[in-house]
Amino acid sequence: MKKFTLAALLCASFLAFGAAAFADQPALPTVQQPVLLTPFGQSQDANAVKLMTKKYQVDYEMAVFAKDVDWTKYKTLFVVLGGSGKGLGAAGLDIPSELARCTELIAEAKKNNAYVVALHIGGPDRRGPNSAPFLTFAGDANFMIVREDGNADGYFTNLSTEKNVPMYTIQKTGDLRKIMPEMLK
Repeated sequence: MKKFTLAALLCASFLAFGAAAFADQPALPTVQQPVLLTPFGQSQDANAVKLMTKKYQVDYEMAVFAKDVDWTKYKTLFVVLGGSGKGLGAAGLDIPSELARCTELIAEAKKNNAYVVALHIGGPDRRGPNSAPFLTFAGDANFMIVREDGNADGYFTNLSTEKNVPMYTIQKTGDLRKIMPEMLK
């Protein structure tokens, strides 16, 4: 009987903890389409988001080098954060020129009332020196989605609090399958 009681208490504790963790999540925004999708830092993580947008038949365009955008065509900007030396090199870019593109794109999106969603879905692999300069753009977004293991040091939690940007945490990149349909109704 004692084993059963202990097991029941442990299960109840896990359920309560899980519910509390879920309750701390902000409500997902409902974003308007069409969506412009672009990587900030040229990592391949944007391709995972592209696959989700395709799967859920989102009206989107992926522009790896988005610049001088006609904002009358888009309501939402998805920026996928994470630097890749290989991606930057293949694109013929360096970090300063990519940062300039990203800064300009965010400013223009905001000026044109586009809703900006920053996604950091690469986990710890996208927290290295090539990624660091691009992570700050999450603080310029209207909403951020962050993979939990990419926030192990609390960087995004602190940025979210400091910049008053709601942050939704996912456990794994595949969790986008659950939240994309909610956001893009």
